[in-house]
Parts: sequence; C-alpha cells; structure tokens
Amino acid sequence: MKKIFCACFIVINFTCFSQNISFNKVIAPYGNISSASFAATGIVKHGSNYILALTGYDTTNITTDIQSLYFAKVDSNGENFEIIKKYNQPDTNYYDGYGAFIRTHNGGFCYVGDIDSNYNLKVQHFIMLFDSSMNNVITKIIPHDNILEAINQVRETHDHGFIIVGQRYVTDYVDDVLIIRTDSLGNQLWRQSISTGEYGNGGQIEETPDNGLLICGYRGSYTTGQGDPFLIKTDSAGNLVWIKFLGNSSEHDGGAAFAITQQGDYIVALGYASYTYTNNTDWLGRLNVIKYLPDGTEISNRMYDTIRWDNNVNKIQILPNNDFILMGSSVAGLDTNFYATFMFKFNANGDSLWRRIYYNTKNYVDQNILCDNLLDSDGGITNCGWLKSNILSPYQQVWILKTDSNGYAPGCEPTGIEEIQYSNQEAIKVYPNPATMQTTIAYLQLKEEGDIHIYNMLGQIVYEEKIAKGTSQTKISIQHFKAGLYKVIIREKGIIKGEVSLIKE
Repeated sequence: MKKIFCACFIVINFTCFSQNISFNKVIAPYGNISSASFAATGIVKHGSNYILALTGYDTTNITTDIQSLYFAKVDSNGENFEIIKKYNQPDTNYYDGYGAFIRTHNGGFCYVGDIDSNYNLKVQHFIMLFDSSMNNVITKIIPHDNILEAINQVRETHDHGFIIVGQRYVTDYVDDVLIIRTDSLGNQLWRQSISTGEYGNGGQIEETPDNGLLICGYRGSYTTGQGDPFLIKTDSAGNLVWIKFLGNSSEHDGGAAFAITQQGDYIVALGYASYTYTNNTDWLGRLNVIKYLPDGTEISNRMYDTIRWDNNVNKIQILPNNDFILMGSSVAGLDTNFYATFMFKFNANGDSLWRRIYYNTKNYVDQNILCDNLLDSDGGITNCGWLKSNILSPYQQVWILKTDSNGYAPGCEPTGIEEIQYSNQEAIKVYPNPATMQTTIAYLQLKEEGDIHIYNMLGQIVYEEKIAKGTSQTKISIQHFKAGLYKVIIREKGIIKGEVSLIKE
C-alpha cells in the first residue's frame, strides 16, 4: 500500500517561446533534508496560480516514517512555491492516486484518498471538499467493510455528485474494479464492483454524455505475469455494459488512458507490446491509439512511434480544435535506461503532429515522471509529477514543467514528426461483418506459420486455429458464438500481424 515518493531544493530552467512562458523545475519542500521525499500527483488552476496535491514524509517526526498530505501553491512562472495546507495524524499514512484532486463546478476543490494506521492495511477512504479559497468545508470517511480497497481517481458528475474508481480485494489472486458514487456532500449513494477475471485496478473514470461511466484500468495475472489495459462502459448505476481488453493478450502491455471527444466518441491509448523476440519482451512495443463509438464499435486502431520499453500513457488532453495530446512515460534507451516523460500530439483524425521527450536529469535509472496536467490559456500545458534520482537530496522531489503552445520546454528533446505510423486494421479484414453463420478472415500472405485467435469481450479465447505458411484467408464457422463483439488477432510466428473487431448477430 505504501505509494510514496518525493522531496525539495529547487533546480530551475526558464525559457520563453513565442511569448509563452515555459519552465522545468524540481522542488524540495523541506530543502535538502534527505528523508523529506515528495511527489505531486494532482494540479489545478487557481486564479493566476497553480495548486498542487502532494504526498510526502512528515519531517517533524522522521522516526515515525509517516506519509502526510499537502497542498502547495506556485505562481504561473513556476516560482514562489508555498505549502498552504498540511494534513497528518499520528501513526497514519495518507495515500493518493493520479487525478484525485479536481476543481468543482462552483470554483471549489475536491480531493479523495486513503488512510491507514501503522501499515495495518485497514484502509479508510476519505473525501475532502474545499471552497474557492481552499478552506476545507467538508471531510468525510467513505464507509466500507473490512475488505482491503484502494481508490485512485475522482470526477464530478452532471448533478454535482462525485464518482470514484479504484480496486477491491477479492482473493490473493483476484481484485475487482471498484466504483463509488456520492452526492454533492460526499455521502456514499452506492458502490459497485466489476470483475476483470484476475487482478483488476480501475485507474481513470469519467461520466459519459448519456450519464453512464467510462473506466480505464489494468488487469494483471498473478499466474502468468502478463497484463492488459481495459476499457469499461457502464450504465448510470455502475452496471457493466461492455468491457474491452486491450493490447497483446500474450504479453505484458503498458498502461492506458482515455478521453471523451467533443463528439462523444472515446479515444484510448496504451503501450502495446507487439514485438516478440527470443528473450523476454514484456512491455516492449509501440504506442497504440484506438477510437470507439459509444456503443463500443471500433472506429480506428493505429500504431505509432518506434519500439520502446515500458510505454505507459497517463493522460489524454482533448484540445479546443479537437486535436489531442497524449502524456506518458517510457524508458529512454537501453544504454541510459532512465525514465522520461513524453507528449505526443495528434490532429482530430489521428495523424501524428509532433512528439517531445521531457526530463530534468538524465542519469542511469533516474525517473522523470509527469502524471497530471492542465491546459493553459496561452495554449501551453502545465504538468506535475516527481523526479527520482540518486544524485538528489532528497532522492525524490516534486517536478513541475510547463510547455509553450508547441510543446517546447527547457530540457525537452523535440523528435519532430518522423514517427513510424501504420494501421493494423489494414493488415486484416473480416467479411461479412456483422455475420451470423460464417465469416472470412483475410490478411496479408503469411511468410511463416501463424495462428488465428478470437477473443470475447471478457478477454476469453473462443476460437483458435493454426494457419499455414502462404495462407492469406481463412473461413470459419461462428454459428456457435454468442451474439456480441469479438476481437480477431492474426499472428505470424508469435508476432501480431493485425487485429480487427467481429460482430456476431
């Protein structure tokens, strides 16, 4: 359960591009006290300033090793850092998730998190509401039984209540996705659990235009070590409508995030572990961007970028002109082996525009992780996260970075638009589709032996067949399939050559 992280002297880079302010700074709230490790996991705008949600260690009594909750203010230049709120209790740790701090409709703020005492794993959820001056007006414990749970993100609903997502322990090998719905005062209205089959953790949640819920998370397997992101659609009461398991079902894919477009469609992006070699290739792959209609019908499915290790997407920002920006992290080269954050901009059609890589330090195994951001009025993006490095004291510190409207910031590496881009839909076709009795799967002629796997919406294999070298199409009977949506994947010697959705009527 112990999540933290961060810390506190200041390293400053400051640049202006086209009258846009940009900066790249790390901040240690308690100076160079080695035990004062901090991380920033949420950022909101407050007038001309930013407010950061932080978790860090209470240095007033460092022998207790207790993690506290902080809120800090910083100005639009990334300067004048000031802690404005601190919450701690004796022998109690505060935990938080990405997106757990938001601005509300009335100009106030909401924060959700978890606390436990003495690491006894009897976690309690809490919700805090603040007015527009960051005065705490409501703090409540969200009730639940003695089953271990954790919450990760909160969003405000159309009626000014709140939806919260996380995970709930079932067995030593199974966790369910947890959904909690409260009223505008933080009183729990209902809670719901959704099974993903094995270890499932809900990381992101949004209310959809039809008042349903869209949830993104990650499902891992304790038995195989593999993992896949997922996307869940529910109705307004949290009942499952559909679920999609993303990525390569035989590899360990990276994390995912989604956004709802102004037209109501869903964009989801993830690190797709699509390349198999003789050695361990978990997490090794490209960036995958998929677009869905609200009913779950796939509109597009495209791969981008060069092969990278541990590609994770943290957030997608939809811009006013319907362009969108992905933010995530990956390992920057096997020779340097440090984590850097990336931003990748697309137009509304999904064509890549630019990619930037951001870091503050570039030493072996350093972690430069940005996990939350907001769009500024000048077109730039301000981000927060943490920097972890053995050359720093303390070793983990708050990291804030602001780009100009073109994505530039001090310390970034612009890589232009020379990304390798292709559509894995072009390599495979299914017809008729929808189908009732039989369908034909057409694909590029195989140079080696391959196979077909068909998965249902729960990620279960419902059909598999070996296909011979030189084959370019296969007819299969689907009359025994239940009506619904399926994913068809073609592999050649273990390498995915294409995938496409199939609808059984």
